Formats: sequence, structure tokens, C-alpha cells
Amino acid sequence: MQTEGHDLEVGMGPQNRQTTRARVTFELVLSHLRAHDFAVLSKVDDAGMPHSAGVNYGVSRPGRDLAIYVMTRRHLRKARNIARNPNISLVVPLTRRFLWFLPPPTIQLHGRAQMLEWTDTEGTAVFSHSWVGRRILEAYRESHQRGETRICFLKITPDPLIATYMVGSSIWTLRRRMEAGAATVMIPSTSDPQTPFAARGACATRRESDPAACTR
Repeated sequence: MQTEGHDLEVGMGPQNRQTTRARVTFELVLSHLRAHDFAVLSKVDDAGMPHSAGVNYGVSRPGRDLAIYVMTRRHLRKARNIARNPNISLVVPLTRRFLWFLPPPTIQLHGRAQMLEWTDTEGTAVFSHSWVGRRILEAYRESHQRGETRICFLKITPDPLIATYMVGSSIWTLRRRMEAGAATVMIPSTSDPQTPFAARGACATRRESDPAACTR
């Protein structure tokens, strides 16, 4: 699997623009995603009003295209909004064990969500991989035994460009220049090892002319 850190051009004048080589790789982002299980999922309703919810999530297994799985129920607001409009954003705060009083680094992605049956094989395998996921599966199985029929998985397929802030950055560097903490990485293709990046989603057509377009 090939990955690449991307140059991040910080907003300076055209005469003295500085390009900083981002130290963030896709492997680093993926390792953080796998090491955490909480995110803030945002959608919009029919009236264009935003709605956000904290969710527990799991990440697709190694060797598969990157996908984020969430368990919920179809009648809840986040599921209803996704049924009408599958476009979502997801922010994963990387909470610290130490220096907990500082703002956490974040991973920010956009993508599309689809609803799957709660018995979906891949979603179940993903949640079975973690302690938190197993507890969630167990709770929903018990709920199903009591007659709950609205359980489902949300499968989120991210756009190719993922944005990060403070990931792989020193807090001392950020004190000197806050923009130094921002970076972007592309999701590599898993289907063809000779092709470094997957051209998926609407952002893929815009990334060359405006790499930051998918992070706005």
C-alpha cells in the first residue's frame, strides 16, 4: 500500500508563500481512527438545519476499503436525516491520556452514509473487534429479542481527502504558528497496489485544482 504526505500551503502572500511538508501519513491517520471509537457525526435535515450527534464507531478491517460503521436505530433523528440526505461529516477527537486539559487533535472527514441491516456481516465483524463494540452489539441483540426491529448499521464511505489538525504536531510548534497543525492526506487505493490513490467521490475531481475544497 503506497501512501504519501502532502504539501500544505499555508495562507501567505504569493511572493513569500511557504510550503510545509506535512508529517501526517494515511497510516498515522488510520492508526488513530482504529485506536479511538468516539466521533461527532453531522448531517442536515430537509430544512437545511444542521444536526450533530456523538456516536461510537468501528473501522473496516485491514485489506478492505476504508469505511466507518455506526450502530443506531432507523427512527432516530440521525438515521432519518441520512435516509433523506446521505452526505455527512465526521469529526474524531483524539483525546489525550496526558495533557488532557489541552484541546485534542482532530481528524475530519466528509462522505456518504448508507443504512444496512443490523445483521450485516462486515459491520458485525467490525464491532466484534473491540470491547466497546461487543458491548453495543450485545445491547442491541437483547433489544432485538425484546421486539426492537429498527436496529441498523450506518456505513460511512469517506471522500478521498481527509483533513487533520494537530495530528503529529508538537504543541510548541503550534504556539509559534497555529497553521502548522493543519494537514491533509489522501486515502490510498486498496484495489490496485500500483495506484497510490483512489479516485472516489465528488472531491476526487476537485483535488488537483483545489486540495482544500474537500475540507471546507
